Amino acid sequence: MTENSGSFKRGLDSGPDIERTMFFSDAVFAIAMTLLAVDIKAPDVPAGELGRAVLEQRPEFFAYALSFAVAGAYWLSHHRLFRLLKGFTGGLQRLNLLLLFFVALLAYATDMLALQDNTSLGVVIYAAALGLIGSVNTLMWSYCRRRGLFRDDVNPDLLRYARVRAPVTPAVFLLSIPIALLSPAAAELSWLSILVINLGLRFWGRRRRSAGADA
Repeated sequence: MTENSGSFKRGLDSGPDIERTMFFSDAVFAIAMTLLAVDIKAPDVPAGELGRAVLEQRPEFFAYALSFAVAGAYWLSHHRLFRLLKGFTGGLQRLNLLLLFFVALLAYATDMLALQDNTSLGVVIYAAALGLIGSVNTLMWSYCRRRGLFRDDVNPDLLRYARVRAPVTPAVFLLSIPIALLSPAAAELSWLSILVINLGLRFWGRRRRSAGADA
């Protein structure tokens, strides 16, 4: 009876249909990314003061643009992951829900950066939120590889490349937390290394593909 119950549970918690998970995840990402702009209010000032008032909103627009770009990159990674899968398990679903839990906090974290970017706590909260989203995303890639959830026709080089690239963004955000305790501005500057590292990895990936084609 216990063995049958375990078999039934596995049958309910796993299967080949991943479309509902993708649709639900896409909806959460879309709502979270839309909410980033909700708190940016048009200045209610006389016409002569409008330019100055808009300039004073620079931290809000910076936080919005940064969050939208990083969330977009995480969504692209999530989208690519599910396109390569042949099915799901209960463990993957739980990891996906954990990812969406942190994604839903993105608007709060962005407000903290916009309004408290000169404080250590504001930058730490933002870096932690973005780092946790990326960390769970990386765990999902690793979990799918260990559980053999990728389709048989997926190029192993692609999975190796993803395994190297996925941890970059969360690692930079999480490593910036101790920097933020000393200097919030320096922590924000350290986030630029995400672009540098990813560009380097992209160049490395192209060199590997070219070398493989010439071999």
